[in-house]
Amino acid sequence: MNARRASILLLAGTFGCSVNVASLQVVAPHALSAGVAHTAVYRGWGDGESCRFWILAEFGLPQVDEATDNALRPLHGAFMRDAAVYSVHPVYGFFGWHCYRVVGEVFG
Repeated sequence: MNARRASILLLAGTFGCSVNVASLQVVAPHALSAGVAHTAVYRGWGDGESCRFWILAEFGLPQVDEATDNALRPLHGAFMRDAAVYSVHPVYGFFGWHCYRVVGEVFG
């Protein structure tokens, strides 16, 4: 492999990637009461992340429930509908971040 091709592969790897892990009809970080599910109103589009730093090894795993809480909190929501969960790696190399990102419609 020539030096130019190796440089391009190395540079491409440092930018990271994002992969869709799951599509969920309804997601809530905590159990919902029946009343909340029936009386909830649309609050907007939520987006939250849970991230962990790593250097050659990860310092804990990001949490989907933490990412969901982070998406719901600003909108005072109780649950999300039509949510997508992504595994995001913004930086690759000897160090970087591993994140779970949750986006969807917030109701509360």
